[in-house]
Amino acid sequence: MLFNSFIFVFFLAFIWIGYLLLRAPRPRAVWLLAASYAFYAYWDWRFCSLLVGLTLIDFSVGRALHAAATVRRRKQWLAVSLAANLGVLGFFKYFNFFAAGAQAALAAFGLELDRAHVSIILPLGISFVTFRSLTYTIDLYRRRIEPTRSLLDYALFIAFFPILVAGPIERAGNLLPQLARLRAPSRREIGAGLVLICLGYFKKVLIGDAAGRIVDHIFGQPDLYYSPELLAAVILFWIQIYADFAGYSDIARGIGKLFGVNLVVNFEQPYLSRSFSEFWRRWHISLSTWIWDYLFNPLVAAILRRVANWRLASVQAEMRVAYPVAAIVTMLLCGLWHGAGLTFIVWGGLHGLYLSGERLFIYRAKAIPLRWRLRGPRSVVRLVLGLAATQVLVMFAWLFFRAENLAQVGYFLDQIVHWQGSDLSGRFAAITASFMGMMVFLDLLEYKTGTHAWLLKLRPAVAAGVCIAAMAVVALYLATVDPMPFVYFQF
Repeated sequence: MLFNSFIFVFFLAFIWIGYLLLRAPRPRAVWLLAASYAFYAYWDWRFCSLLVGLTLIDFSVGRALHAAATVRRRKQWLAVSLAANLGVLGFFKYFNFFAAGAQAALAAFGLELDRAHVSIILPLGISFVTFRSLTYTIDLYRRRIEPTRSLLDYALFIAFFPILVAGPIERAGNLLPQLARLRAPSRREIGAGLVLICLGYFKKVLIGDAAGRIVDHIFGQPDLYYSPELLAAVILFWIQIYADFAGYSDIARGIGKLFGVNLVVNFEQPYLSRSFSEFWRRWHISLSTWIWDYLFNPLVAAILRRVANWRLASVQAEMRVAYPVAAIVTMLLCGLWHGAGLTFIVWGGLHGLYLSGERLFIYRAKAIPLRWRLRGPRSVVRLVLGLAATQVLVMFAWLFFRAENLAQVGYFLDQIVHWQGSDLSGRFAAITASFMGMMVFLDLLEYKTGTHAWLLKLRPAVAAGVCIAAMAVVALYLATVDPMPFVYFQF
């Protein structure tokens, strides 16, 4: 059941009305849990058992972790959670990838590996489910949170339908307390929720989907197009993936507010970033902070302990080793999390190199603020150059993310470098500029107002009129085409 489908709109309206009619937290939690499982079962009911299994394992592990008297026992229980979650993720997402890699490696030495070809369906949103579940057990192990005593609350934390299949990756410390005390939303929350949903649909459907149809067509048959169209496809995917995922996140946050639940912000105008460190503080924030807390920082600490044993001269020298290694390793793992393929690994590796290079050679130990501070012509020039360089390299990395394989990446780059004009150059330039203009306009509004629900700063009648007009256009568009899945549903 896609957010950008009419059936989901009716489903949401039905669930919301039922929720408002209930008066106590426990019946509301039962209602939302049933709705969440129905939402997931609409895609494939068989994988509901997977949600149940992970829920029961980590709920039990959480209680055992809290009761464990020794560090050794706590580590053992944490290992159970890690094995269960990463085992499920590894089997469903990476079995065929590694099996094919092993087969290719043996074939290079003249050996053959006879193996059964297993057709494994990737459960929808499994990467988000396992990462969300791990925040609970890891934070319990670190004694940052207390375990929940309610299996109902924990089951809803795992399966809450607005974030079930594509995030944001909520932390147990933020979401569980809200689910334990479910309440009726305030009028202000309802207004903010409806505005976020409307703006999210506009981004997803009228920018992301519309651009994505062109991208899919060109990437599906790149040999039919010349250099301008291929370059336009790369730029349009840069636009599509942001509008698609940011739109989803806005819709998810808006739905949460309709139920009195405040979800984390997942995007803060990442294409206005003038450095890669800033980009990853603005892009998919729930994932980047997850990586920072649970992978990057522990890895830096481990490397620094090893570096100290090597007796390097200073902390600065230690950081020259620790930061680049940790950045590259964590971003390679981030790429692998996104997909079992060499293109995703290269995408992650590129971002690891970007982060390491700018930290070593440009910013060093300086803090990078999230707000622009223009103090004269030189700062304006630095801002423009930073924005341009960052986004061109981000766009280059997105090519690997979107391409079917490395050969297709090579074809695109070869055709763009050895430029061949086309009669359609002007048309594709106009299309690309129009989509980019809409995206930048919305980003600047969010940046200047400091809120994603910027329509609330207008008079209520004006805000309502804009929302109604936007949803009318979205509905007309969806009535003429099949809804496109969210890009991140495949992860």
